[in-house]
Amino acid sequence: MKSFFFLFAGLFLCVSSFAQSAGNYQVYIDRIKQFSKPVRVLRNDVDAQGNGSIEFTNQKNQILRFRLSDNKLQKGVCSIAFEIYYYENNYLRKIESLDSNGNLIGCKLKLKEEAVIEFTIEKPALYLKKKKLIDDAEGNIEMKDDSKEKIIRVRYFDAANRPIMQLQPDYISSKSYWDYTIRMSWP
Repeated sequence: MKSFFFLFAGLFLCVSSFAQSAGNYQVYIDRIKQFSKPVRVLRNDVDAQGNGSIEFTNQKNQILRFRLSDNKLQKGVCSIAFEIYYYENNYLRKIESLDSNGNLIGCKLKLKEEAVIEFTIEKPALYLKKKKLIDDAEGNIEMKDDSKEKIIRVRYFDAANRPIMQLQPDYISSKSYWDYTIRMSWP
């Protein structure tokens, strides 16, 4: 009977500890109004000292990601603290960069000082062929820049979510889009 009590108490403490740490992240999640709730942890690389990154997802196929340092929100380049990735039918459609309060934030170090990048796959069949090559190599492949083939168009928006004027459409390479899709880099 005693062993059952200790087993139950240990299990309770373990679950309480997990709930408490998940609760600590809720403070950050609640700052992001455009991120739909409820959420679940997609990836958690935060170590015992409170350093690392964490990603949450929801039923709307959004992914919210941020980093911590000593259990505090870590700002990246240009004070970007959060990123939201929007997916539709397993394709990345949009990325938003946000400050520590959850507001869109542009960055002078980025290409167009954008706060939002929107992706349109104009040639899905061609992209799927290129994607298969990249997937088969698990991303470890050097590819010729195929942006001139006009496969994936990008549009940029400022911190007020207004389109940034472009003289002509901008296109990115299939490999760059694949890297964005799997969230390869941090601001």
